Amino acid sequence: MSQDILVMGDNHGNVESLDQVVADTEGECFDYVIHVGDLTNAYFDGLDNGVEQLKSVESRLEDLADRAKSGLLYIYGNRDGTQGEQVYEHHELDVGTRIPPEGTITIEDQTFTQDPERVDEDEILVTHGEYVHLLDHFDGRAYFSGHVHTGRYKDRCLNSAFLYRTDDHGSEPLIGGYFVVTLDEEPPFEIDFRNLGRLKKIICHKHHERGVLFGPDFHDCQFCYDNQLQLMQEMAKSSFYGLTNQNEREAVSEEELVEYAMSLFNNPPDDFKRIFTNYIDGVGSSPLDPLRRNESGKLAQR
Repeated sequence: MSQDILVMGDNHGNVESLDQVVADTEGECFDYVIHVGDLTNAYFDGLDNGVEQLKSVESRLEDLADRAKSGLLYIYGNRDGTQGEQVYEHHELDVGTRIPPEGTITIEDQTFTQDPERVDEDEILVTHGEYVHLLDHFDGRAYFSGHVHTGRYKDRCLNSAFLYRTDDHGSEPLIGGYFVVTLDEEPPFEIDFRNLGRLKKIICHKHHERGVLFGPDFHDCQFCYDNQLQLMQEMAKSSFYGLTNQNEREAVSEEELVEYAMSLFNNPPDDFKRIFTNYIDGVGSSPLDPLRRNESGKLAQR
């Protein structure tokens, strides 16, 4: 069963980027259109503004839903509310189908879920935040996410980057892009990357096994910064998940973690084992570390 799916997200209340998607896809037909969340920027702009933003994007979503044989599916993201209220409590979209936070929903023979713990092999997982360990351990049909604003495609997993990056964190606002994914029975899937403004494809010769990246056109590989700290944290999470999920354990040894991380590469980056071992030696010193040491000195999930 082959499916063509338009995947987008993180427009943060911006309608111009959605207008560009509408114009760019004129005359096309998809099986599904999926929005991975952050339809609004309520978290930074306030709840009232977020509600108005949700209303303003609705007509654009209607246009895109008309291009999908089986309609639009969407979820909400972290910016679609304040610490106390959510935009959908004041205005619910009158277009498409919201994938429920728990459980599943089936649209035309395809089942969707937001729950990473219950994905069956023929189901599509959609989350706003990215569960990085699933890049190595996902057995469902496909996994779509957003939130981190750096897109990535690896195996069955696609992070859609952003349609519009705001200036809330001090960076210049940018229009990004979206993807059309053709799902066949087995990966690799056909990924049609569509840049609308300032996104580019990034293939790092050192870290290419962690996937094809999609970032702002002035960025390079995200793993080449900070002495590869982000890569070390990602590999720690993924390795710990692989070891404990398969063996139903709560803790692992340092040696097990290092060897498992090495096994996740066909050709590990130069000096990876040394850098990762040094990183694991220091785990527990920062709340940003994904792992901590228990009383026995073994590594456990933070």
